[in-house]
Amino acid sequence: MKYVSGFLSIVIALFISSTGAEDVLVYGQVGGTVTLPRLMLGSESVLVKWYFGTEANPLIIRNIQGREMIVSVQPVSPLLAGTNLTLKCDIEEIFDGTQRRWLSPQKQDLNKDTRAKIGNDGSLTVVRVTGQESGEWTCVVTYQGREAYANTHVTVIDLSPAHSQPIYTSVSSHSLLDLPCFFSIPLPLSWSDSQEKGIQGGRWTFTPSPAEGSCTGVVQTLVNLSLGPPLAWVVNQKRGLNVSALQSKNQNLSLSKKGVTEGDRGEYTCAVEFQRDGTLKRRMCVEVLQLFPSPAPVAFVGQEVNLTCTLGHPLTSDLEVKWIPPHPSSRLPLGSSPHPTLLTIPKATYRDGGRWECELWRNKTKLTSVKITLKIERVPIDVWLLVTICAAAVIFVLLLILTVILIRRHRQRVMRPRRGKRRFCNCKE
Repeated sequence: MKYVSGFLSIVIALFISSTGAEDVLVYGQVGGTVTLPRLMLGSESVLVKWYFGTEANPLIIRNIQGREMIVSVQPVSPLLAGTNLTLKCDIEEIFDGTQRRWLSPQKQDLNKDTRAKIGNDGSLTVVRVTGQESGEWTCVVTYQGREAYANTHVTVIDLSPAHSQPIYTSVSSHSLLDLPCFFSIPLPLSWSDSQEKGIQGGRWTFTPSPAEGSCTGVVQTLVNLSLGPPLAWVVNQKRGLNVSALQSKNQNLSLSKKGVTEGDRGEYTCAVEFQRDGTLKRRMCVEVLQLFPSPAPVAFVGQEVNLTCTLGHPLTSDLEVKWIPPHPSSRLPLGSSPHPTLLTIPKATYRDGGRWECELWRNKTKLTSVKITLKIERVPIDVWLLVTICAAAVIFVLLLILTVILIRRHRQRVMRPRRGKRRFCNCKE
C-alpha cells in the first residue's frame, strides 16, 4: 500500500509592541494571509501600532514569502482510492499550550474518525481513502486563545459511484440493467493526468449466482481493456451488453443491458489496474426478481395454480413482497401470511385471469417489481370427449375381464366329474 505525504509548515512570528505589552504569537502559511490585530489593554480600547521594519499602523501581510515567515507547503501528488494518506503539520517553534488538529474536506474533526491516526508531532494518517476524501485538508493550530489554519489540497482518483448494494431488477424483456462505473477525477486533474499514473489494464467480469443466492461461481470476462495505442475496449457480445459509454468516452466505464433474465444474477466487477499503485475496483451484486406460475401460464377453471415470486433464494428479514391482483376488487387467497412469496389459488376462476404483479419492498421503499399474465380457460370439449372415451374404454375392458372370469369358472364346474355313493337295485321277485 503506497503512502502519499504532504507537509504543511507553519512558522511562528513574534511581535513586540512599542508599549512594552507582552509578546503576541501569530502563525501564517506561505501564500496565505496574516492579520495583525489591535489589542485590548486593561479596560480601555487602545490602538496599538505594529512595526515591521520601519512601517507602522494595523498591518495585513499578504502572500507571505518564505524568507519572511519561513513557511512552505509541499504539494501532494494524486493518489488512488484504497491507499493511505499521510500529512504532516510542522511548526518551526512550539510554545506551551499550542495544539494541532485536522479537518477533512467535509470539515469533520479527524479525532472522531476511526480510520485516522494523529501523531504527537502533528502528523495525520488516514487509511483506505476514497474519492470523498478529495479536497482541502486543514490543519488547525490553537494558540493563546486564537486559531490559525493551514490548508493543502488532496486529490483521490476513484471509481464512482459507490452504488447501494445490491442492485435490484426483474425478469422482463423491457427491464434495463444499469452497471455504473466511471472515473471520479476531481478538478483540476484531468483524464490524461490519471493516465500518467500508468494504466496497465482494465476489465469487466461477471460471477454467476448459484441457486442459493451467494455471489460465487465461475468468473466470466465480459470486457477487456486493450492497451493500444489508443486505449480500446474488447467486448464479449454473448451477453448482449450495451457498451456505448465505453466507446464514446474513456472516462465512463459503465455498461447496460436490456432484457434481463434470471441468468443475470450475480456479481459484476469493474476493475482498472495501474502499474505502480494497485487496482481500482467497483463490485456490484445484482439481484433479479422472478415471477412464474405452476403448472403453466395457462390454467383451467377449477384447477389449482401456484404463483412464485423469488430472487432465487430465500428473502432476508428486511425484504417482503406485495401482490397486486388483476382486478382491484379481487381478494387474494393469502392464508395466514400477509405477504407470501408463494401464492396459491386453490380453484382458479375467470376472475383470477389477467396481469399479476409482484413488488419487492424494503421497509417503505419499493425496490423492483415483476409482472406476468395468467390465463384461465374452460376445459375444452374435446378434452371432455377424450375423458369420456377413456372412461368408457376402461369400463369395457373391466367388463370384458369380468365376463371371461365368469365363463372360465362355469366351464370348470361343468367339466368336473361327479362323485357319489353306489346304488344297488333290490328286486322283490
